[in-house]
Amino acid sequence: MVMSGKKDAVLHHIQLIDIHGTRFYDIIFAHIDAPDQARRARIGVDDAYPDPQPGDAISVSYLMNVVTGIARR
Repeated sequence: MVMSGKKDAVLHHIQLIDIHGTRFYDIIFAHIDAPDQARRARIGVDDAYPDPQPGDAISVSYLMNVVTGIARR
């Protein structure tokens, strides 16, 4: 559990979705220290870097164990 902070990960899958005109990414990623544990999150498009792709090395930001954004490492 990550209460707050950042954790290094690898992005495995990303899907752009639209819910009533608001765009989100559904992402699947795994932390570097637990590569066999896939995790899922939904983040706003504005909370990700431009053009995220599977295989990207990322830094996942957390607040109260909720993913708040991703950045390219």
